[in-house]
Amino acid sequence: MSLPIPERTTAEIQYGDYNFSINPDMSIETIHVGNELEPIVIVDNLLHHPETLLQFAESGYPFQKDIKDFYPGIRKPLAPVYAENIYRHLMETLWTYFSSKPTVNIKLLSSVLSLTTTAPKDLRPIQSVPHFDSFLANNIAGVHYLCGSQFGGTSFYRHNSTGFETLDAQRILQYAPKLKREVMQSSTDTFEYINGDTGIFTRIASIEAKFNRAIFYRSNILHSGNIQTEAGLSENPRTGRLTANTLISIN
Repeated sequence: MSLPIPERTTAEIQYGDYNFSINPDMSIETIHVGNELEPIVIVDNLLHHPETLLQFAESGYPFQKDIKDFYPGIRKPLAPVYAENIYRHLMETLWTYFSSKPTVNIKLLSSVLSLTTTAPKDLRPIQSVPHFDSFLANNIAGVHYLCGSQFGGTSFYRHNSTGFETLDAQRILQYAPKLKREVMQSSTDTFEYINGDTGIFTRIASIEAKFNRAIFYRSNILHSGNIQTEAGLSENPRTGRLTANTLISIN
């Protein structure tokens, strides 16, 4: 989709009975993290009616596990109008921090609801280390927290032996085999969710989860959810770590 920068108005976007309008009182903060000074955009009070997303999560298409997806839990498709509305209103901010071009076009790549449900004992090695969504710097990921802070937010990391905080087509050639060796050398029979410094990674920033807070960042930055298993790994959207996850390309 190509979206023109809109006038500063609150759009009441409906999807059936679901209202995905933007909160006119939302607040926007941008921080820069790590040695590479990557921007992270933090938006509080994003939706005017965040309850809508909980209702959407409870109805219709069920959450399912995708064996081809490394996400440690279950997901369901989220109506594209949700993402279209968010990015229509945040386009100017995202263009400022993530694009150097005089004009901007956005293409929606993914829009899903996610529930973290995988117990640590069932984690695969790749799920116990920070990940990246894409090594394309023009792909922007969004995480919209629909849960409380007790479930854990998101952290960003530096790979110690390479110093990489972001990846690209060249860096991945060095990073991937080195990480595999390091994980194999340090692995045990069980794995844990990463939540801070390890022998392989250093945490460079952490954003706390907050209901109706969203963060946006380049998809090639190393990151991981701060999964707090003691808060529960429920499959119930009302009592679990529910997030809305989007991925766009910005040109």
